[in-house]
Amino acid sequence: MYYLFRLFYFLASIKMLGRLWGVVYYLDFFRKPVVLKNLDIAFPEKSKKEKIKIAKNTYKNFLTFFEDTIEFEKNPKKYEEIEIKGEEYLLEALKSEKPVILVTAHFGNWEITPKFLVQKYNRQIAIVMREIENEKINRFFKKIRSNEDIKLINKKSGAKEIMRALIKEKRILGILIDQYTKNKDAPIVKFFKPTRFNPAVSKLAKTTKALVIPGFCYKKNGKYIAEFKKPKTFEGNIETFTQWQAKEIEDMIKRYPSEYYWFHNRWKD
Repeated sequence: MYYLFRLFYFLASIKMLGRLWGVVYYLDFFRKPVVLKNLDIAFPEKSKKEKIKIAKNTYKNFLTFFEDTIEFEKNPKKYEEIEIKGEEYLLEALKSEKPVILVTAHFGNWEITPKFLVQKYNRQIAIVMREIENEKINRFFKKIRSNEDIKLINKKSGAKEIMRALIKEKRILGILIDQYTKNKDAPIVKFFKPTRFNPAVSKLAKTTKALVIPGFCYKKNGKYIAEFKKPKTFEGNIETFTQWQAKEIEDMIKRYPSEYYWFHNRWKD
């Protein structure tokens, strides 16, 4: 697995990986059925031809984003080229005296968002992430994801480390919450269909009075766009606040379905 990853990295570094998306798509017998199943659930009204087109573009985007992440790492000035939508919402959150939680999903190129925020707004950030099982690949991603301004927090570390980063260190806390959750106490909300959805952000916001701001980084017409939505403090209950986050993510996926990573078995239930 590691040597396959190194091959992908080499091809991405010479801008060849994105050109091979068709080969990867047709040879991927493991994830492709999951992608098509997820598209059947999310877009039952679309034709098979439309869903296959979305699936193919998903593979193309995924490989191209990997290339772009490496390119941004080599040339940090490229962060200056990112267009910003809804910047007033982000500034509202950053200028407040409250903790800030950036909620996002496996959508677009979320990998470049942390360094963009550090460079553009001079704010430290912490990312809650799941460790990759292959230790060599895990070390590689830690190296390109983190620096003195970007702290990586293993999701298994528990609330103490997360609270320290959010409250004591006053970092923006970034969390991807769209994946399937095994938590049987998680609220059931509508995310294309009724399903359990990760309530971690809702619980944190309730406890810390943080401002939660949905944010997404995607590519349109060859240019990256960082788009932010109106922030909210906790209101209502865990279910309604979680439903708001799920809807923000769903709305973005409906606008740009090929930007979402359909590879995860999201609707196991």
